Amino acid sequence: MSKDTKKASRTMNPFIPLVIMVILCTIVSYFVKPGAYDRETVDGVTRVLADSYHAVDRTPVSIFQMFRSIPEGMTATANMMFCIMIIGGVVEIYKRTDTVGAAINSVLKASEKLSSQVIIAIVMIVFFILGGILGWSEHIIPFVPIIISLALSLGYDSLVGMAISGFACLISFAVAPFNMFTVGVSHTIAELPMFSGWELRFPALFCVWILSLVWTMRYAKKVKADPSKSLVKNIDTSSLRIPVDPNLKFDAPKKVSALVLLVTILVTIYGILNLKWSYTEMATVFLMGALIVCVVNRVGMSDGINMILDGCRGAFAGALIIGIARSVQWTMTTGGLVDPLVHSLSGLMNGASAYVSAVGMFIVNFFINALIPSGSGQATAVMPIMVPLADMLHITRQTAVMAFQFGDGISNTFWFTNGTLLIYLSLAKVPLKSWYKFILPLQGMFLVMQLVFLYIAVAIGYGPF
Repeated sequence: MSKDTKKASRTMNPFIPLVIMVILCTIVSYFVKPGAYDRETVDGVTRVLADSYHAVDRTPVSIFQMFRSIPEGMTATANMMFCIMIIGGVVEIYKRTDTVGAAINSVLKASEKLSSQVIIAIVMIVFFILGGILGWSEHIIPFVPIIISLALSLGYDSLVGMAISGFACLISFAVAPFNMFTVGVSHTIAELPMFSGWELRFPALFCVWILSLVWTMRYAKKVKADPSKSLVKNIDTSSLRIPVDPNLKFDAPKKVSALVLLVTILVTIYGILNLKWSYTEMATVFLMGALIVCVVNRVGMSDGINMILDGCRGAFAGALIIGIARSVQWTMTTGGLVDPLVHSLSGLMNGASAYVSAVGMFIVNFFINALIPSGSGQATAVMPIMVPLADMLHITRQTAVMAFQFGDGISNTFWFTNGTLLIYLSLAKVPLKSWYKFILPLQGMFLVMQLVFLYIAVAIGYGPF
């Protein structure tokens, strides 16, 4: 990774705003006017009783408790954290056995027979699937330079290479129907069946795909016809051309490995939707698939374990964010801040329609994402507030999850605080100013799409509850 890339990844450390939030919550706990709602549990779902808000004793957070919030948060989210680390380790096996690389390479070689427009469209669709179905985002960073080099060799600019790879994955991750980092965490907190409501999220994902593909193909065609129209025409990108290993073939072992990955995903989805599986079962299925891939590719036990450990280390920071974010929730709960905040927000939205309230949730999450770029971290921090707020405003919790996912996900391609976006831009040598010229009109289209889907969610009582 280049120095610029490392600098980009360090610039907006996602842990800093979370730690600051813990400190601020500790301070605020000494000044907020305390109050609480009564709650009732019906059929395993805990709901807030709207008219039960009452004064309670103040419970300020001590300095000892402030530090205690960190291990408390990690303990509470251990299941999610270890699942993410294990899947990160499994992904490393697919990388190190060249399964993903060979699959992408086979697509690149097809450029000898197909037109360049068809090739970049196919590549973009591949990365759509990686982000929208597998929920990958930063996992594809090693492949982005290869795609950028391909785009340059086909007569396009580096922005096109970044758009059909990194951007395609990032924007698909934003509305992935089975995204374990955003939807999975949100559903756990909201006590919703895991990944329920996917029937509406899939059309939203498809709309994002169509808008992104058409917009990128339009720009690519314009740049190839007239390079002076490129938004990075004054940037020297000659160093981004890298040779692709011609010996990397999508042979039988790698095809079997890709099939195992596909079956693993399908089995996981079936188990989640029909067998009430959660994070433990997800990690189990991916581990079983990884074992088969190791056998097929003749990976020794020691090497396989080392691959998993390397992948776990790579995923550790992302998993740790979930624990730190839960620390914010623990501090707010201990300091008695959640219910007063819910009471204030519900008062602001009192009298507004359900749709306006849902849009308000979306806007709140849009700006919070600038401070907490991690999807799982933001879900863990804000959903404990959004869930009771949805109950108070008579909005389904599933709609609140969609408002969160829209506010968090699609804005990842807008906020300069998102480390992954900065890495992609750095790899392609795309200045932030040039990126905004490319993405802002598309963001406007995304905004309209999100408002339409939120309207549909409110209109149909998007559920199950």
